Parts: sequence; C-alpha cells; structure tokens
Amino acid sequence: MIEQAVARAVNASSQIPAINDFLGPEIILVPAPRSAPLRDHAALWPGRLICESLTTHGLGRVTLPCLSRTEAVPKSAVARPGERATAERHMETMAVEKRIIDRSRITIVDDVVTKGRTLFAAASLMQAAYPEVDVRVFALVRTCGLTPEVDKILDPCVGEIRFLDGDVDREP
Repeated sequence: MIEQAVARAVNASSQIPAINDFLGPEIILVPAPRSAPLRDHAALWPGRLICESLTTHGLGRVTLPCLSRTEAVPKSAVARPGERATAERHMETMAVEKRIIDRSRITIVDDVVTKGRTLFAAASLMQAAYPEVDVRVFALVRTCGLTPEVDKILDPCVGEIRFLDGDVDREP
C-alpha cells in the first residue's frame, strides 16, 4: 500500500514542479513521530516507511529519524475531534535529537494530515533546533473532511499549515 502511494507521489513529482520544493535527492527526510513512543524498533512507523520508500525512489537524500515521541497522545485516526491533541500538546510530547550535520533542507514526512497539528508541532520543533535550515512538511494523504462525494483520489497540492486563533489552520 505505501509503495503504491509513494509511486503516485513519484509520478506527481514529475507533473507538479512545486512538489520538488518538498522532495528531492538533496533533501533530508525526517519521519513524523508516531502517536506513542517507539519502544520496539520493529513496530510500525508509517512516516519512516514512507521516508525510506521516497529515498529509494530518489525523492530524498537520507531518512533521518531524529524526531521522537516522549509521551503518548491520542491517535488522531481514532480520536473524536474534541479529544485530539492540540499543537501545544504535540510539542510537549516530542523531542528532537540533534543529528543533522549538513544544513540542507529538511522535509518532515507523515502518512496522513488531517488538521495539521502533528506536522505543525514537528516543524516548529525542528525549526527551533535548526533555525538556519529550511523546514517543510509532506503528507502522503490529506483528508478533506466529511464530503458526500469524492471527485478525485489523486489530488496533489501545496498549501500551508499555520497557527491561528489558538489552533492550527490548514489550507487546503
């Protein structure tokens, strides 16, 4: 499944030049941390699998898992909207291990972006740790809320996640 989705991203990178600002052979890929601390290195970590696959396809220079979760937060996929962790809570429960020597571009990679709180927190922490580095985020899938009809399965886009009125806002 991940390989198929990454193959679509590879195809999209040739069709949508803006994706090259996020993925490419010179960019360090950092997997977004899971919702719980990684205790077993054989455990599923979608962000890391995606990074490794993107790197294999030439859309990343290296996968560097330097963001970790120090304390579990509710998993967004199963939490009700009012129970999801805030951006602040994500920041409180993540840590950056300073391992990047080369000050090139960094893209934080996640499997799904819903509201954008996890990616916003991860990017904020990485930017604080490496203020001179261009930090961006990439998600393989973005949700579009509850829509009665899905008109496209593949709809790559470039947007923004920003902090606004006490919460994050994603466009589109």
